Amino acid sequence: MDNMALAEVKGPSDVATKPRRRRYTARLVLLATQLGILVVLLTAWQFGVSDAAVPYFSRPSLVAVKLYSVFASGEIYRHIRVTLLEIAIGYSLGALFGLVLGFILGRSVFLSRALQPYIMGFYSVPKIALAPVFIVWLGLGIASKVAVVFLSTFFLVFFNTYSGLITGNEELVRLGRLMGASWAYTIIRVILPGAADQIFLGLKTAVPYAVIGAVIGEYIGSNEGLGFYILYASQTYDAPALFSGIIVLVVMVFIASCCLNWVERHLIRWRKAGRGQTVQL
Repeated sequence: MDNMALAEVKGPSDVATKPRRRRYTARLVLLATQLGILVVLLTAWQFGVSDAAVPYFSRPSLVAVKLYSVFASGEIYRHIRVTLLEIAIGYSLGALFGLVLGFILGRSVFLSRALQPYIMGFYSVPKIALAPVFIVWLGLGIASKVAVVFLSTFFLVFFNTYSGLITGNEELVRLGRLMGASWAYTIIRVILPGAADQIFLGLKTAVPYAVIGAVIGEYIGSNEGLGFYILYASQTYDAPALFSGIIVLVVMVFIASCCLNWVERHLIRWRKAGRGQTVQL
């Protein structure tokens, strides 16, 4: 009797709180594990590297001091701004064209077969081999780096979008059309939601490759940007500056990936339905 009364006192809201608490606890455990791994790696790096054996490997403490100095002096802001601009323009254009062309070829069997050999042939050319070509065509300015970032982004987004389109449920598309749905409504409510997972996979995977493309372009020909900053540090054997540039690039990729994860969670709302919740479309 007492147990039944206790259950009535708790009510459905208390029962619903338990899964949220478990998810919150699981996230805390995951975060603590990730931070623990980072601490172990930094400790091993700090005390496991011998300056005599590896003189140019630096240490986390020296890298931290260098990071503070370059940010305090403002020395690195110009390089960050240039690289961010190259990545933002190249990634946006590459993602846009990849989404559009992936959608078109995913809905047209004839066009996909006609363009397949050309797309695969162009995709097989290493991006690092095309970077000097873009520099010859577009000069040493930002345009050549944007072109490399564009290619690095375009193919990943295109192939994932195309894959999501061709593996979608065509029966749902036909059913929607039979029920009188317009093409615009069918695209927004049926086709794109069915391919959303693959599309976001391509968008997220393309982020580090976009950064790599910008750095490659700056390696080959530039006088500013984080790629140039890292290259100059390596040529002058400034290990703390070199690792400082690398850490800034890693942080940029991490922030961009977190932003895309946030957008994905808020756009793909129907995933909540898989956990027993009702989603209003």
